[in-house]
Amino acid sequence: MRKVEIELMTVTPLFLGGSDPRSGQPPELRPPSFRGAMRYWYRAALGGVVGDKNLGAVRALEEAVFGSTDSGSPISLRISGNLKWSSHPILPHKSAGRRNAFDAGQTFRLTMSARPTCPDLIWANACMALNLALTLGGVGLRSRRGMGSLQVVKSSDPQLVPVFPKNESEITKFIQIVVRSAVRQAQALAGEKGIAVTQLPEEPTEFPSAAMNAEIRLLSQINARNGVEAVADLMRRFPKQNWLGGISPRQASPVWARVFKTTEGYHLLFTLLPAKLAGDTHDYTELRRWLKMGNVVGVKGWNQ
Repeated sequence: MRKVEIELMTVTPLFLGGSDPRSGQPPELRPPSFRGAMRYWYRAALGGVVGDKNLGAVRALEEAVFGSTDSGSPISLRISGNLKWSSHPILPHKSAGRRNAFDAGQTFRLTMSARPTCPDLIWANACMALNLALTLGGVGLRSRRGMGSLQVVKSSDPQLVPVFPKNESEITKFIQIVVRSAVRQAQALAGEKGIAVTQLPEEPTEFPSAAMNAEIRLLSQINARNGVEAVADLMRRFPKQNWLGGISPRQASPVWARVFKTTEGYHLLFTLLPAKLAGDTHDYTELRRWLKMGNVVGVKGWNQ
C-alpha cells in the first residue's frame, strides 16, 4: 500500500469546528477539512491545465483522484494528535469574535494512503494536491486570511511531500518546485485520460484557477513575534473593498494569504486566482496595485 506520513506544525491557530463550533466545544481534527482544501487547490491547477471552460474535463480528472458520489476515492486520510486548544479571536487586529481553535506552535500527524489498486499517476496527483493545499493555502475558518497556516516539518517521503524550508532564501524556489510539479503531474494525468491540455486561460476565469497573470507574491520578514501577530499585521494592510470578498454580494475572496515561519521570522504569501467576481466588472487593477508590496513568484504553467 502506498502511504506517506507527515508531521505538520500549526503556524497560526487552526479553527476546525466540532459538531457545534459556537457552543464552546473543542475543535476537531477532521480529514474532510483537509480533503476539501486539497480538492480546491487541485481544481485550481486543473483549470490552468485543461482550461477553465472545460468543466467536464476538470470534473473527470478531479473525480479520478478524489472520487465522486458514484465511486469512492482511491485516497484516504488519517489524522492523529493530541493538540491543545483555547479561545482565539477570528479577527486578531480587532480582538473581536472568538472561536475555539488549536493553538499555534504544535505538531500533529497526517497519513495519506492509497488502495493497492491505485495507479501511480493518481497517487502522485493526490500528493501534489496535498502539497498545493499546504503551500498556497490553509485549513479551516479564516484560512484565506492566514489562519490555519500549516508547515510540513517531517515527511516519510520528501520526494513526494517535501519538508518546508527553514530559511527565507529557500521559500521562492520551494514554491516554484511544488507548484510546477503539481502542474506537470496534472498534465500527465490529462494526457493519460485523453484530455487535451490547453494554454493558460485569460482572466477572469470561470472558477478560481491558475491563469495568465494569476499572482503569487511573497512579503518577507513581517515585524511579528508570532503567527497571530503576523495575521493581525496582514489584516491591517487589507483595505475594505469589494474585490477582497464580502457578504453583499456574497463573494469569496480571490486572494489567499498564508503565513510562513523560518529561522528569520514570519513571512506572508499571497496567491491571487483572478476568477469572475459577483456583481463586479472583474477589474483586478486596484487589487494588483495593492499586491505590489510583495515580490513576484513566477511559475511556468501557473501564471506564465
